[in-house]
Amino acid sequence: MPISEQNGIWPVNAGRQDCSNLHSWGPGVRQCYIIHYIVSGKGRFICGKKTYELTAGQSFLICPEQVVQYAPDEKEPWEYVWVDFVGKECQQVLAQSILNPQYPAARSLAKEKMLPYFEHLCQMELYRQNRREAAGILMALLGVYQDLAEPQREENRNEDPRMMEALALIASGYHRSEFRTETLAQKLAVSRTTLHRLFQKNVGQSPGQYLLKYRLQQSEKLLRMGMTVKQTALSCGFDDPFYYSRIFRKHYGKAPSTYRSSER
Repeated sequence: MPISEQNGIWPVNAGRQDCSNLHSWGPGVRQCYIIHYIVSGKGRFICGKKTYELTAGQSFLICPEQVVQYAPDEKEPWEYVWVDFVGKECQQVLAQSILNPQYPAARSLAKEKMLPYFEHLCQMELYRQNRREAAGILMALLGVYQDLAEPQREENRNEDPRMMEALALIASGYHRSEFRTETLAQKLAVSRTTLHRLFQKNVGQSPGQYLLKYRLQQSEKLLRMGMTVKQTALSCGFDDPFYYSRIFRKHYGKAPSTYRSSER
């Protein structure tokens, strides 16, 4: 069974990157989850419409199929450590973390606390000799980010935790055309009626309306990058580019091709 299909969370790779040569990446998408921790310097992380100016001690998260890009500051280029990971439980764990698909940048954390985890994961023999030990270290690292979310969860203790998980599932699954509200209900193990009430209470929309709006918002980013209407439609979960164009025009008052030309 491929590692991405296994239960749990498994590290795939880890490393350290000195960007004094101004190494950058993107815009593009990755196929796994990646956490970067900035050891020194500064840089910029762009995820969707948001730009994050980050400095030493901060972290940023890349989720599968999200359009992102990042680059070091020219005067004070950053150096960072990173770890790639996959698994069926990634969404659930990150939904309870201060670093998650909705908030992909975390506040500064002490190097003394964070670096030992990353440095241990960078020892690649762990993956060859004892994958479970490496997975344990990764879970301990993710646990740090979860612990930081505890005060926030306490402040919002009346908020249904299923909503955060639902939003995380949408952020990581919207690009698949087969991902629908029924899929969301199954993954959350709730009825469609309960799912509808959950979304109406928290965001004032039905889950179907929210999912469609999210897909259209993501498609805006791809159009601004210069992708064709067909490429954009297929990348955002629309099987039929003509249907996508009709829905886009209904919501934005212009065809996606017109929007693409005007925004570029």
